[in-house]
Amino acid sequence: MSYILPHLQALLDIPMSTLLLISVMCSVAMYFIRPHLIMPGMVLVLGPIVMMLSTVANYCLTTLEIFPLNKYDQWLICSILSATIGIVVGLCLAAYVARMIDKADAKSPRLRKA
Repeated sequence: MSYILPHLQALLDIPMSTLLLISVMCSVAMYFIRPHLIMPGMVLVLGPIVMMLSTVANYCLTTLEIFPLNKYDQWLICSILSATIGIVVGLCLAAYVARMIDKADAKSPRLRKA
């Protein structure tokens, strides 16, 4: 537990400007993805997951020091990259869950014709 707490504290210490940029990008992505989902209400579940994944991606990029965040353009690229990673991973996760639900429904005997 003592290993996890510093990481959670660092996740909560992400600057508000970074979180604002990530949330705007995730919201725009969810707006354009919504019509293509089978259940458009799924955006209400997928949005926070994508935001959380983007925040974790941002934390990983800053911890690994891939981008030095002392310059504005490096901070912007890091934030855009982390939002993109979160969106792609979140959509892949949603597609995988939908595929598993379809497989479970296909194996269900109640849908088979007699």
